[in-house]
Amino acid sequence: MENNINIEEIMAEIKREIKEKGLTDDMLSFDDVPYEKPVSVGGSEQLHEALEFLNANCCVQPYKELKGSPVSVFVKKVIRKLVKFYVEPVVQEQNDLNMNTVTVLNALSEKDMSEKVSALEASQKELMLRLDRLERENAALRSQLERQDRE
Repeated sequence: MENNINIEEIMAEIKREIKEKGLTDDMLSFDDVPYEKPVSVGGSEQLHEALEFLNANCCVQPYKELKGSPVSVFVKKVIRKLVKFYVEPVVQEQNDLNMNTVTVLNALSEKDMSEKVSALEASQKELMLRLDRLERENAALRSQLERQDRE
């Protein structure tokens, strides 16, 4: 099976199609091409999912499973042994970096959440004090109103 690709022929066909359709290079820009924008991590649920993914996948394996014929697997194993001294230290450094990064992100997430909980608890306490004060004021006003109604 031959895979002869004639680039000149393909380019000529593309240029012919462009001429037939009357397209010019000022008609389309990269801004006009639709694409999916990356999802930003905004909510706490998305943040939690992202942290779970990072925690589960922070370690990179230096080698993937070998597939193919027995001869190709043997050749790949020989190549692995030859480059082991170079690949494994780099992977270990990357794993160390990933682990430290995930640790810091987890700590920041926990700190951020504990700060939010503390702020919410303080806000709730303040609201409870205000509610209590308003209930006492309401009771005092009702008693004044009752006294005025009796007079």
